[in-house]
Amino acid sequence: MAEEQKKERKSLGVVFPNTNKENPKSYDLKGSITTPDGKKYRIGAYAAKSTGKGKLPEGATYYWMHRVEELEMNSDNTAFDPASLET
Repeated sequence: MAEEQKKERKSLGVVFPNTNKENPKSYDLKGSITTPDGKKYRIGAYAAKSTGKGKLPEGATYYWMHRVEELEMNSDNTAFDPASLET
């Protein structure tokens, strides 16, 4: 019965750590998201360590967004979707 009560959760995108960076300047976190209004965005972030002067304890890892841009659509109104890849 509990299974029947669960609502289907819609995926709003996928963001993953970039562990196989070919260039040290590549993003540490990247992916794509979809906003509730259906717009798709590509994002990229760099990892950093906190100083302890803010909300996070000193040395905690956080990611700052460097790239947030609307995803370019193909002529058939599709875009590459990393979430569609098989694992």
